[in-house]
Amino acid sequence: MARAIVENAALTWKLMELLDTREQYSAKDLSESLTRLLVGSRKWEDLPKAFQILSSVDRMDKRISGVRASYDSLSEIAHPNWAGVLGLYSETDKSRFMTRFGRGLRGSAGTQSMILNTMLGALELFDHAYNRISDVMPAFLGELEPISPGGDRDSDSEVQPNT
Repeated sequence: MARAIVENAALTWKLMELLDTREQYSAKDLSESLTRLLVGSRKWEDLPKAFQILSSVDRMDKRISGVRASYDSLSEIAHPNWAGVLGLYSETDKSRFMTRFGRGLRGSAGTQSMILNTMLGALELFDHAYNRISDVMPAFLGELEPISPGGDRDSDSEVQPNT
C-alpha cells in the first residue's frame, strides 16, 4: 500500500510538472501527455500507453532526494525478495549454520518505521503536487479554447483538433 502511495504521488508530481512547464509543449504534445496520465494503460492496447512509473519516481527523486531509495526498499519487501521473504520471517545463526523460521524473530520496528516514513513522505509529496495543481488549474483552463455547443454543428461537419 505504501508503494502504491509513492506511485500515485509520482504521477501527481508528473502532472504538476507538466502543468508548470506547459508552455514548453505544443498543444498536441501536451494533450497526448495529459491523456497518457489520465487514461494510460499497459494492459489494454486500445488505450494510450501509460508512463513508466519508475521514470516518474526518478523525476520526483531529482527534486526530493531519497524517494527512489525508499521506493526500492518498499519493492524489496513487496516482491518475493530476501527482505520480503527470508528477511522478515527468519533469524540466522551464522556460527551454528542454522536458520530459524517464524514470526517475531527479528525486530520489525525498523521495517515498520521505514514503511511509515515513506508513506507519510509520499503523502506529503502528493499533497504538495495536488495543491500546486489546484493553484495552476484555473490559469491552464483559461488558456484552452472553448468547446462549441453541440447544437452549433451539423452532424456531417468535420471536427478539427486544436493545434
